[in-house]
Amino acid sequence: MKGNEMRSKGPELLVDLALHTAAALVELAGVEGARAEQLGREVADRMAGHWGGQNIYFPMGLSYKLSQRDRSIYDKFNGTNQSDLAREFGVSLQWVYKIIKAVRAEEMARRQGGLFENEEDED
Repeated sequence: MKGNEMRSKGPELLVDLALHTAAALVELAGVEGARAEQLGREVADRMAGHWGGQNIYFPMGLSYKLSQRDRSIYDKFNGTNQSDLAREFGVSLQWVYKIIKAVRAEEMARRQGGLFENEEDED
């Protein structure tokens, strides 16, 4: 079933989800086109079954993106290997510094958030 045929048979959001899922499966997992389309439709059907009828907000996913490549950079950072990480991940040295600073800030906020969670309960 081609993308145009699929588009006419379902709500636009679900069709778009199915098409993007199929494209990701082909590009990232090497799944054959027809099988990827079938799996994309299955994912869209499951999301419709799980979240159908609800208004769903999709955040931009900045912290999610951070938690993938950027988290890998941060995890491999040893305090002196910024240049090596820039080469390994194909980013600028300045970008490595920004990533390390951002992940540190996120870690600090996460840890400090936990320090004050029960403070209101004590009053």
